[in-house]
Amino acid sequence: MRTRDLSVTLIAIGLLIAGCGAKQSADNVPLSPSPAPVAATASATTSPSSGVTLRYEGNAQIELSMDGGARILIDVYDPSALSASPTADDVLLTTHTHDDHLSPAFRSGFPGAQLFVREGELKTPDAAIKGIAAAHSQGDPLVAKGGTDYIFIVDVGGLRIAHFGDLGQTALTRDQLTALGDVDIAVTQFDNSFSQMDTTNLKGFKLMEQVQPRLIVQTHSSLAAVEHAGTLWPLLYSERAWVTVSAGALPVSTSLLLLGDDAAFYAEQVPAEKVDW
Repeated sequence: MRTRDLSVTLIAIGLLIAGCGAKQSADNVPLSPSPAPVAATASATTSPSSGVTLRYEGNAQIELSMDGGARILIDVYDPSALSASPTADDVLLTTHTHDDHLSPAFRSGFPGAQLFVREGELKTPDAAIKGIAAAHSQGDPLVAKGGTDYIFIVDVGGLRIAHFGDLGQTALTRDQLTALGDVDIAVTQFDNSFSQMDTTNLKGFKLMEQVQPRLIVQTHSSLAAVEHAGTLWPLLYSERAWVTVSAGALPVSTSLLLLGDDAAFYAEQVPAEKVDW
């Protein structure tokens, strides 16, 4: 019995010494760290190359890419604004056929896969893409192919990005909202007479109230739209045409991000926080 008691005592002393030694040798690395809130640490711990790069190139022309992989090009009307020539790995999405969203020559010679003014699904090694029918103006029919507008939903890098083209509906339908799900970044318009959308009827703002994205990138930009957005949401801007973002770095609640040539000008007119994503 005494031998057993002595053994238990020695084991307990040994464990105590080992625990103290481990604690002393890991001053900068807690043994059992508590998970830090993602939103509070993402900007400090996430390198830009690990996120999704979004480039805004005017009108509704957008490039999406992840870690230098294949690009998703949306509504390319000005091929000269692209970051590089297209490759067979890239994808081209076209929401509708207005000439400020489409370059016919670029589209006909595009070497990669396309969703051209239609519903459908595509996949790349980095992304899953889904096109759903929408309407450029209220009352336009929602059809699977050849309609007046399409919404493209891109799941990439842990983000859901929805490009709304020139959506001009008064409200999104239940089916559209179900397909959209939880949108992280919305690329959309607020002021466009061709969609009967302006800062008087506030149609575009009401649509985003339905979607509740965490970040909005404005297309067909206007100062009037930026001024009204500033009464609803925090305004952010980048002097560059692109940002690289991850899910953890996004604002918790809806914010509007200004990109491109006019962003700095708008930020001089309406208070906006500069970001360097």
